[in-house]
Order: sequence, then structure tokens, then C-alpha cells
Amino acid sequence: MKYLFLFLLPLSFLTTACLEDENAFTVEASPVKADILMVSDPADETVVYQGTFTELDKDGILDATVGIIATPVANLELSITDQEQNLLESIVTDADGRATFSVAAASLAGVTRLEWAGSYNGKAFRILKNL
Repeated sequence: MKYLFLFLLPLSFLTTACLEDENAFTVEASPVKADILMVSDPADETVVYQGTFTELDKDGILDATVGIIATPVANLELSITDQEQNLLESIVTDADGRATFSVAAASLAGVTRLEWAGSYNGKAFRILKNL
């Protein structure tokens, strides 16, 4: 009887194991790549962030002569909010895919994160930048 129990115990683990992960939400890749940098000195009265938004064409990823092509996303409408979803500014990218966010340093007191949100090709995205 003892040996039967030892045989059935591992077998029960195999039959009761989870076969499928169930997450609370689905994480999807952003349709655009964003490089967001602070371009001013925080000691100044104005803080300036510049974001460059590109679409990545991965069709030639396996071809060493082509690779991944980054195309600037022009006229992309962006909403910049803080961590509590308070709208700080709405901006639009230029022909080179760049957008500049300028704000008085005092108005960022207590802000720990900027969220750059928009929609591209019908797909919404949100890019977080910790301060």
C-alpha cells in the first residue's frame, strides 16, 4: 500500500498541474518606439523633455544587409500626463518624429512619472518615463 501511494503521488501532480497561464491583463508591444530624454538642466526654471517616436519595420530582420528600419512618425498626437492621469500638455510630433515637452520645474513638484500616450494605426499606446 505504501508503494502504491508513492507511485500515485507524482502521477497526481502531473494531472493537476496548470496547463494555461491566466494573467489579469494582456501586455502588448507598443506600435511605436520612443526615446525620451531630458534636454535641459533640472536646476533651470524650465524642464524640457524631447521624445523621438519611430515605427520599426522588422521585415528585413533576418537579412544582414537590411536589418530593422526605423521610420520617424510624423504628426503623432500625444497626451502627456502625470502618474495620477492629470493632463499636463498635448503635443504633436514634427516631420522627424520629435516632440518637445516644456514645463516650469515648479509644476512638476510631486510628479514621479510622465506618461506619453497616443494612438498609432488604430492601436493605443502608453509609454512611461520615470523622473
